[in-house]
Amino acid sequence: MNLTMLILYVLLSFLNQDCFQAQPVTTDLSGTLSLNAMNNDQVITGQFDGSSNEMIVWANGEIVTRVTQFNESFGVLINNNGVAAGLGSNGISQDDRLIIANAFGEFDVVATITGSAGWSSLTAINEQGSVAGNYSAGSGSSDWQAFLWSTKSGLQFINPTAETTYAYDIDDKNRISGQMKIAGNYHAMLWENGNTVDLAKLLNLNGHSSGRSFDASGRILISEFVDSIATFKWYDPSNNALVDIHEFPFGSYTLRAVASDDGQVAFSWSSSTLGPQLARWSDENGFEYAILEKNILGITAISINQDGSVACTALTLPIYDSIAMVWSDGASPESLHGQLPDSPTTSRVITMNEDGELVIKGDANHWIFTETCFADLDTSGIRDVGDILLLLGAWGQTDQDSCGADIDGNGIVDVPDLLAVIGSWGPCE
Repeated sequence: MNLTMLILYVLLSFLNQDCFQAQPVTTDLSGTLSLNAMNNDQVITGQFDGSSNEMIVWANGEIVTRVTQFNESFGVLINNNGVAAGLGSNGISQDDRLIIANAFGEFDVVATITGSAGWSSLTAINEQGSVAGNYSAGSGSSDWQAFLWSTKSGLQFINPTAETTYAYDIDDKNRISGQMKIAGNYHAMLWENGNTVDLAKLLNLNGHSSGRSFDASGRILISEFVDSIATFKWYDPSNNALVDIHEFPFGSYTLRAVASDDGQVAFSWSSSTLGPQLARWSDENGFEYAILEKNILGITAISINQDGSVACTALTLPIYDSIAMVWSDGASPESLHGQLPDSPTTSRVITMNEDGELVIKGDANHWIFTETCFADLDTSGIRDVGDILLLLGAWGQTDQDSCGADIDGNGIVDVPDLLAVIGSWGPCE
């Protein structure tokens, strides 16, 4: 390796900040947006607050579908086929209606969730458009009734004779993972075609347990909580194989787990001795802890994709601001707050799709964040002469940041930035 290549290698090894383009999510209508979910085509569902609160689907820069027939409706879930699911209601104590919408101005009220009385929630949608959800007996109630809606079977209540059932996820076979209450304990369950499997009994689980998520291969993420100690593992119903993930010791609280389609899992929690914690697990790399800055008082994992990137929101000092962050290749999550336009006071991640694109709320505004190619200053998809010309045009400037012409973030556009473009020369991967 010659000296020039060695310098480039050392330089590039320190340049790992994720840089993003920010696209505003706005509407020409008079009102405000509240967003919940985005698919891989940047189609978003949520709510428009105008003269009434309406479920919406947003695509290509504008609201394309509005649900106008309810006093209150909102979109919750969307799949990669552009099918969105939401809930609508006409008043207090009225049963919720399940709404299915798309990005072509179409929506349909497909079911009345009998007995819900306004206390429904939707938890998962698959690529066939089947929806899993739950309703409770009222505010603060721990009694839940899980349900499944599909185009083939309509609305089905899952194990309705049980004291309580809760659906967390649905796979592409319309199987439900969740929990049911038996003799005071919550048991992880698998529901398929009207049949319920007590996974706690099958796997000899103790205490409280739940079936949290499916991965694409059909494994179920199982949580078990015994004597204030939580453990997580993947269970494969096809061969009864178990893969241990991690045991969280006594004193761990606010524990949250989110999984990707390929079986990676992100965890956030707080420890009575260590404070806020963030980690991820994969079959390849095992359990990895993030190193958190000392000004982080708390952190919540929102999503993890198949690249292992973890989207999260942190609560930070000195004024208890929430800050949108992402943890990718480095040892620590990086703040995205400084890349938001309009210099908001607070920011938080709403959702991240499988391609690593994020919806971030900064104060009252929403933005789609799409990662840019390293050193591709003109965003042409290739590092070439155009990028060098842009860099030379900013030469010597001190007002560029590390997601602009000051690639190495040393405070000035100079030779190391030019070397960074040259060292990454060619098409973006």
